[in-house]
Amino acid sequence: MRTEFRRYARSAIVILFCICCLEPSTGLAKDDFRSWADSSGKNKIKAKFVKLDETVVTLEKEDGEEVEIELKKLSTADQKFVAEAMKASEDNPFKSKGDDPFKPKSKGKTPKGNSKSSMKGSKESDGDSDSPDLMKVDLSSAEHIALASPTEKWSVDVPKAGSLQESGKMKPVLIPKKNDFFEKLTGMELSRGDKKSAVVGYLLEKQEAGTTRIVLCDFSTGKASTAAVANGKMMPMALHDDGKQVLMRREEFGWGKHDRLEVWIPKETKVSKTLAWCPYDDEKDGNRDVTWARFISPTKLVTCNNPGKVVVWKYPDIEPICQFLTVNGSIPALSPDRKLIAYATDKDIGLFDTEKNEVVAQQEAPAKMINPLLAFSPSMTRLACVSATQPALIWDLATGDLERSISCEGILANGIDFPDDNFLLIGNRYVIDLENQLKLWTYDGAEHVRCANGATFFALTDGDKPGAVVNTQIPHPAAKELLKKTLSDPELFILRAGTKVRIDVNGIPDVTQRERVIKGLTKQLEGNKCTVGQDGTIDLVATAEGPKETELIARHSGTYKFKEFTTRVKFVYKGQPVWESSQSNRPHFMVMLKKGENMETHLRGLEHPNYEFFERGQLPKFLQKPAAGQGPNRSLTLGQSKVTVNGMR
Repeated sequence: MRTEFRRYARSAIVILFCICCLEPSTGLAKDDFRSWADSSGKNKIKAKFVKLDETVVTLEKEDGEEVEIELKKLSTADQKFVAEAMKASEDNPFKSKGDDPFKPKSKGKTPKGNSKSSMKGSKESDGDSDSPDLMKVDLSSAEHIALASPTEKWSVDVPKAGSLQESGKMKPVLIPKKNDFFEKLTGMELSRGDKKSAVVGYLLEKQEAGTTRIVLCDFSTGKASTAAVANGKMMPMALHDDGKQVLMRREEFGWGKHDRLEVWIPKETKVSKTLAWCPYDDEKDGNRDVTWARFISPTKLVTCNNPGKVVVWKYPDIEPICQFLTVNGSIPALSPDRKLIAYATDKDIGLFDTEKNEVVAQQEAPAKMINPLLAFSPSMTRLACVSATQPALIWDLATGDLERSISCEGILANGIDFPDDNFLLIGNRYVIDLENQLKLWTYDGAEHVRCANGATFFALTDGDKPGAVVNTQIPHPAAKELLKKTLSDPELFILRAGTKVRIDVNGIPDVTQRERVIKGLTKQLEGNKCTVGQDGTIDLVATAEGPKETELIARHSGTYKFKEFTTRVKFVYKGQPVWESSQSNRPHFMVMLKKGENMETHLRGLEHPNYEFFERGQLPKFLQKPAAGQGPNRSLTLGQSKVTVNGMR
């Protein structure tokens, strides 16, 4: 009897142990904390089950940290627990109305008129079960706006200038330090509504999936939110008027890996993902990539892709309203009042009305533009554009008159903005004085820079210390004071209005073209209020070099032999080059063939020096006296400051 009791007791213990592992037969739910062990039994943690993604189990520890382990590396009991947890989820009889048992349930909103689909060609990039299903969009339903030809007249009603935000009323914001040496600050975007807020994004790519953090900044209080963390490689593209909804873009390496947009709402340390779609899902490779996005209003959004296709969307319905095609590599601009989108084609500049959904002004630019970037001044009195083939062009927004053409020689123009109506920020570092066409100041130290309503915001990290978003007005008072003194100092400049210049064309081999070059350069100098003469104090030297035998590869038609020439112009002061600019005759990224022309005949027609280069408005208005041993273009600005978390120095 006693022996039978012991046998029964042992069986009961075994049965009880199995019952504890087979949820839901006991009161232990799959989301309760429990002890987990690996197959060796040596490593144990207390955690709760989160999800099973193919063969990887995600667990959440009591401190909120999530860990991953391969299913096969768990103990046999834990593997059974996972299997039962997954089975219990599948067998749950209490389902919401409309649930489809053959499709995963989306936690995001699917707008009316859109269906769901999976990522084209691969599974979703972040592997996060909290991500909403990818919406399917149909751009064919959007109205096509033609940008065929210039309008009859450029006439824009510029709104009366409102009061600009005073940077003194906005406090700097400390942001979290980087969690890892390899973590990078991917972006900063400002809310274009009334709120004084911004979002800052971090990305750690050490793991294959990647980890993204976002932080909301409030400049009225000077405080930042807790960093919200999510799986995946994403970066912020725009911030909604409410200062909470963040438009995020997929940020992975390679063509077509910047194609997905999601809307995130930070909730303490986690992220709620509400929407996901690929705006250019019908495109292929790099043409899928989103290059620019802005909220036009709380209910409208605009995006642009690599080929320059601009689409206006209903938000949050994500239904395309209209679309128009600009030029490859173009980055449009949204006006401060968000009623106009400035755009560029390869030869025109134009304005699109976001309320009427129509072009209100378009005119021809001075020359063909490649990869044009645009910006509005804070009061909307000016419109600026820089491109790979043009100097900075400044128009009067109301009349469309070209006010300035300023050389950006030596500056990498990978960004353009207006910190002030009279100053242009290029490359996120260099401030150009528009009135005097002078490279005024360099601001170093920031990783991301944005301008809005007369204030400039610098986002930067500081090693293993907290970073900051510093807001101020640039040029700062010390820069303006130096500018004032500089313009009255006759010893500082070797080239300025009134300077007499000697023109040297001995480096032009074709003597029949020398007179043309002299006339072109003289016209430019006189436009800068300089004179020309043999008793000049500085030399302007023109050369044409070549031919140099080279090969050009056309994507669809093969390889071609090509004779390359380089036309060059430089200022020389006391035998020392102080500034220079050059241009090749080789074609750029895109070739437009005329009717009846092929690539071979097109290239043969380009095999000569580009003498038009000497006739364009590329010459600087001011040149500073060089320091000993200084080469051309080394002295880009009058002064330089470094932006730090503690301010500017």
